[in-house]
Amino acid sequence: MIGGLVGATLRGMPGEAAAEGVRGCVFCRIASGPGYALFFQDAGPLFVESREGDEALPWSAETPDVFVFENQFLFFDLTSLVIPARHTPTTGRRYYDQQSELWRDLGAAGRTARDHGLRALELMRERNAERAPEGFRVFCNFGAFGEQTQPHAHLQVHAGKELDVSRFAPTGEPWPAAVRKLGGPVAETESTLFYDARGVLEAGRSEIWKVTIRMGFSGAQRTLPPFALLAVPRSGVSQWELWEDMGQMGADIVELAERESPGGFRLMANFPGREREAGWGAGHVLVVGGHYLGLYADYF
Repeated sequence: MIGGLVGATLRGMPGEAAAEGVRGCVFCRIASGPGYALFFQDAGPLFVESREGDEALPWSAETPDVFVFENQFLFFDLTSLVIPARHTPTTGRRYYDQQSELWRDLGAAGRTARDHGLRALELMRERNAERAPEGFRVFCNFGAFGEQTQPHAHLQVHAGKELDVSRFAPTGEPWPAAVRKLGGPVAETESTLFYDARGVLEAGRSEIWKVTIRMGFSGAQRTLPPFALLAVPRSGVSQWELWEDMGQMGADIVELAERESPGGFRLMANFPGREREAGWGAGHVLVVGGHYLGLYADYF
């Protein structure tokens, strides 16, 4: 059983002296105060509202390193953004350089996304137990193929009753178990084993779009991604433990994905409710790329 809820990183309003911003960045405006957002906080109401230019609103005395706020595009019951406050100027030519830097040291952002997902599920259950999803997922989009729209590094946390049917691999099994049936790893590093996931996607093809078509995310003729791998920690830790500190595995995933799909890719991680008592199942990250990937529910 997972221990008590962790709330230290789920702080409320940002301080006026939030991280150094980059001019024109939407997320920097939100983190520094003038931008509008609905912020999640650990105690009290689900949201704390921030209005642009309203100096009468209460501000936190401490500027958090990581912010959690609602995505303006409410695809599901929960659609949150988790951002590190600091936005360093992009050093390379790729739009997703900030994302790559984040995954090379996921740290507090990864833990915050994980803890926020769990806390949000509890809050949704308190409000409407029949509608509350059992699990959640974390997404990260890289570049044009992954439909990344903001250069400021960020993770997305999604949950919804509509998605519970696809919480596992499309074959109905946990992802690590499903890919291992198809053979051994196709690539590996000291920290990470990579399995070919395309066969699992193909085997469950008839199920993949059951949710996404109904919700308007995809067309029925959508093709599978040519690049699909499942990254599994060599240590065999649970999903909960993996997102406590992904360490070198995050860097390994990004390095391989950048090499195989330089136009962009998407990283996704399930926290399946049916495996909650066992730390949300085996640790894993699904990597897909090779062409434009569509919106958030696809392939998962």
